[in-house]
Amino acid sequence: MKKWLEYLIISVLSLAAVLCVLFMQDSFQHSGELLLKDLCNAFFVPGAVVLGIGLLIWTANGGTFDMIAFGVIKLFDLLKRDMTKVKYKTFYDYRQAQQDKKRSFTAYLIIGAVLMVIAVIFLILYNNQ
Repeated sequence: MKKWLEYLIISVLSLAAVLCVLFMQDSFQHSGELLLKDLCNAFFVPGAVVLGIGLLIWTANGGTFDMIAFGVIKLFDLLKRDMTKVKYKTFYDYRQAQQDKKRSFTAYLIIGAVLMVIAVIFLILYNNQ
């Protein structure tokens, strides 16, 4: 996928989540410092989720969950009738196959960090009133 399209999709989904949080808090009827608090919450929640997804992808790319995933695959392989059709015979084979399947995580980290910075700005404005 093109880089700009990935950034655009994550940004649009994040801003939709911001609007959902604002609607849930009924923020469009508030004003003043209550609106600043709602805006801080609305940017913090999607920012934390998007940043968390980016960090999970980063750790998964490093191989943190490979042993768990391989164990689950082997568990389901036990249920197969024909054991000759097993996809990965050893953990080494699985690990080598996973080396080629790295996902990009920078868009998640950048957009999540931007949303968190916006939330901190609204927090500072809220605390200074």
